[in-house]
Amino acid sequence: MSASDGVIEQPPVRSQLREWRRLFVVLVLMLSPLLVAIAAPEGLAWRIGETMPMSLIAKWQDGGADRLWRGGDGHSYLTYKLARVADLRPEILALGPSRANSFRGAAFAPYTFFNAGLTAWTLEQYRRFLALIARDGYAPKIVVFNLDYWMLSSGFDHYWVNRFDEQQPTHGADLLRVIGELREEPLRLWRALPAADHLHGLYALLAGDGFRADGALPGKPGTPDAQRLLDDGTAASIPPVVLTDHIAPEQVAKFDEFVAFAREKHIALIGIQLPFYEKILDGLNGNPEAGIWREFASAEWQQHIAASGVLFLDFADMPEYRDKPEYFSDSLDPDARVVDHVMQLVMTDPRVRALLPKTGTPAAR
Repeated sequence: MSASDGVIEQPPVRSQLREWRRLFVVLVLMLSPLLVAIAAPEGLAWRIGETMPMSLIAKWQDGGADRLWRGGDGHSYLTYKLARVADLRPEILALGPSRANSFRGAAFAPYTFFNAGLTAWTLEQYRRFLALIARDGYAPKIVVFNLDYWMLSSGFDHYWVNRFDEQQPTHGADLLRVIGELREEPLRLWRALPAADHLHGLYALLAGDGFRADGALPGKPGTPDAQRLLDDGTAASIPPVVLTDHIAPEQVAKFDEFVAFAREKHIALIGIQLPFYEKILDGLNGNPEAGIWREFASAEWQQHIAASGVLFLDFADMPEYRDKPEYFSDSLDPDARVVDHVMQLVMTDPRVRALLPKTGTPAAR
């Protein structure tokens, strides 16, 4: 038996390293098409802001008044609006459905303002929104909110329960939207890409429009074509323009809960019913099935609102606009010019001026 018996010779270390490097290079070469196929859409989606976290979108939008965002699948904008509120912590907030889209900060200058519309559609959701933003101790000075008669109808919440969604869309879902656009119309996306400096979100980039830095989404002015509104799919008896006999007690309870929560947080509430086009008004006025519409305007309900401490202003029927289609995007949604006029009237109300004494001063202009 020799001295070398039982000794196992080890391959040279350098030889092993060369083999591993060679294997790595081969794998990279084999997988590089796949890596490029993954990295390119990811980079593009990030560039246009479709996959950015909402906290980063909120900070990005601070960079200029011309920066607009609108992305996602349109199901819910709650996480975006919450991120902006957390970033801005405004003194005044607006809440409501699409009818709230045109509330803008200029009416409230020099107070800071953010439009949190398209996040909450019901009285219960209004309360839940306030609870979400108040978790870290923040509370706005004033909340301006849409208060439309139909919000007090029985079962109204059923239509909107799924829209109040606190879950941000998944990264994969956001990425797939960009990939889908690349597959269907790559040239359209390529041509729009230079605008990504001030337009973030796939919808904003392709449509050239989105939420402003103050949260408003004014939209385009209407046209004088009356037939456009006659055919817009809205009418008395078609939700949300519901017909029912009375205000529902359960909705009154939810209204009171919303008001109580705001009072607990020292938030003043200003409720507004914005104008309707004449097709809607004609379908409600004198309609025997629209008892809730008449009860909403009754002295009894107005007294209930006043006793709660809410300042309510009803502009549902404005003669200067009711029969002019050019001032409505559809029969339920007045355009930004109408809302600006409404807010001018609101700001002349002594009760509102008492809450916002700085508005209308030279510094505000």
